[in-house]
Amino acid sequence: MALNCGLSTIKYVLFVFNLLCSLCGIALVVIGGVSLAKIADLQDISDEHSIVAPSILFIVLGSIVFVIAFFGCCGAIRESYCMTTTYGFFLMVLIIAQIVVAALVFIYVGDAKAAFQKGFVRLFEERDRPQNAELIDTIQSNLQCCGKNSVLDWLGNTPQSCCKAGTAPLCVPFTTGCQARLGEFIDTAGDVLGWVSLGVAAVELIGLIAACCLANGIRNQQRRYA
Repeated sequence: MALNCGLSTIKYVLFVFNLLCSLCGIALVVIGGVSLAKIADLQDISDEHSIVAPSILFIVLGSIVFVIAFFGCCGAIRESYCMTTTYGFFLMVLIIAQIVVAALVFIYVGDAKAAFQKGFVRLFEERDRPQNAELIDTIQSNLQCCGKNSVLDWLGNTPQSCCKAGTAPLCVPFTTGCQARLGEFIDTAGDVLGWVSLGVAAVELIGLIAACCLANGIRNQQRRYA
């Protein structure tokens, strides 16, 4: 079935759009996987909130975006009314889900920040335990911080994880405490997840409008030649 010039343009725009969305979905999965590998050790700080949840969410969202975008590509190229409308429905659901996720992130990021800072204080107070000491070393090395508030919290027994790289045999400690650094990390992660979710939803809204226009055009063409 031949589409008119306007609908043909929308068809190929939608195809290119979904091709780019497929690549974005793969990128989200990669970002989620890499960040999950880096921050998984921090989960032991708090039992109240999951610091790995954003990374897992990125992987899930990326996978869903890839599948839906692939479905949209097929619907556009095959000029299938059924596939295009199905694509539009799932895209609408995904947009709503991303807006809800962003709202929840912005609402609860403060609670998560307080819980992890409190958890680190408890962890630091029990630093004589081998497993706690190892986790503190990991946090200090990854976040480039030292002690709860400063190097003074170590009372002269500064571990190597507090020292800046390339300063051996002397130890030049990080100047920022891990409580503050952990709070900054969670704030940044929350902002990235929330705004990326809203940004992707805004872009997907363009795809939803194009899909609705294409599906309506296909249906009108089918009725005309029925």
